[in-house]
Amino acid sequence: MKNSREDQHFQQDIERIKLNDPQLTSIVFDFQNSVSRSRLRSLADSLRRNEHMCQITLENNTTRTDYRLRTDHVSALEEVMIHHQSALNTVEVNMDFASPVSALEFGKLIRRSEIVDLDVSASPGVQDTTDIIKALVHGLATPPQDELHSECGLTKLALFHFDMNRDAIDALCSNVIHHKQSGINFLDLRCNNFTIRGDLLGEALFGPKSCLENLVLGGRRDSMLGDLDSSFFSKLAFNTILDTLLLVSMGCFPTYQAAGLADALSRNTTLQELHIEHNDMNSQELMALTPLFQQNKSLQRLSLIGNNIGDLEAISFATALCDNSAATNLNHLALNDNCIGELGTEALAQMMCKCKTLKSLNLINNELDDMGAMNIAEAISQSSTIEEVCLDDNSNIGIEGEEALMRSLRRNISLKRFSMTNHENDDDRIFDITLEIDDCMRMNKMVKKLTAPGCDKITSPALFCDKLAFLTTADSDQQAKEQVGKVFSVLRARLDILVGHIPS
Repeated sequence: MKNSREDQHFQQDIERIKLNDPQLTSIVFDFQNSVSRSRLRSLADSLRRNEHMCQITLENNTTRTDYRLRTDHVSALEEVMIHHQSALNTVEVNMDFASPVSALEFGKLIRRSEIVDLDVSASPGVQDTTDIIKALVHGLATPPQDELHSECGLTKLALFHFDMNRDAIDALCSNVIHHKQSGINFLDLRCNNFTIRGDLLGEALFGPKSCLENLVLGGRRDSMLGDLDSSFFSKLAFNTILDTLLLVSMGCFPTYQAAGLADALSRNTTLQELHIEHNDMNSQELMALTPLFQQNKSLQRLSLIGNNIGDLEAISFATALCDNSAATNLNHLALNDNCIGELGTEALAQMMCKCKTLKSLNLINNELDDMGAMNIAEAISQSSTIEEVCLDDNSNIGIEGEEALMRSLRRNISLKRFSMTNHENDDDRIFDITLEIDDCMRMNKMVKKLTAPGCDKITSPALFCDKLAFLTTADSDQQAKEQVGKVFSVLRARLDILVGHIPS
């Protein structure tokens, strides 16, 4: 009965693919349900005119070895991945290969296809993963014999739950990391077990032979960095190729590794994006990152989401960035899911005003209260360069803080996006705040359009209204000022009508 239901569900998916259903963009083959060559051929036939199917997942939710990916499965998959005209660009393999030979043939198949993104995950406890890795990456690096498929489409490779020993890393280097012809410039190595010296792994990933532009590490509950020596990040100082580095859920981030990373990036001149996220760092480990803010000149986007950053660390980072304000190129700083409060926001507010390159500051889900909100509001009022501020889910911000922020929006001309949704508020209050924010953003958009390109200084609509109020309340020459006030009151009314008709 179960198999018949699975067959019926499969046939329904096939029919939807044939009909080019735009809602169906991925399909899962569970080998527990006896995936056959005939099913794969049915999929290949249905894909010939499909324009929306972009991902196929092969998985095995059991530990049975007879459900591993075999060479005959690879042969059947060739019709799916090569002989089609669909948008298929991603393959996930959440199952084990039956042998290194099947891994080799699968790698060759991907090399001949137009697949852009390949994710391969081994099952926990599998012992022969080194041979599988060596065979798979060798296949990915093997040029096809026909000229039709000579150029590899694969640019992103993710490998999860493998044993990364010296042999596996050497194979990755010769076939992917140091092999520019492979075309792979994005490597995701989360959730792997590294059993190699830190200096050798650092040389492989960050050394002068590396062709990687994007690298992701982490995903382990135990410590990956704690198992590596302090020289791991040293080669990063001289790397000129890597553009983006993600260090996510490392388990722990020892102080000596944080200091090593900060030292390397103080000298690196090309890395543009860095994510250090959800690493459960303590104060000492976080403070070791301070030289990164003080000396780095290349980073444009920095994310420190979920690292237990409090006021002390925020003050240290903000002060260091202010000291580096003349040289830094940082334009996006994400500090979501931390513990920053009043004192931290005071330092961050000063940073917003002094660092003219900073365009975006995210403080979602911190510990901001009314005073913290007022600190940020003051910076928004004074800044002429900030374009995005996100303060959502700071439940300690009350009415006083919200009103201070709304006043600051009416005195700012540069903001393009602002949010401070507080789910502790009732729906009516949330709606009113959102409506007023939208009005302010629309006003900024309109003023930007109406301001002459050659104008050196832009005055916000709110400041204009303040000057108008002064004219109508001063004592001297009261009659003239009343006439001026009437004229500008009419102009302001016409301006409000115009703003209401500008698309958001």
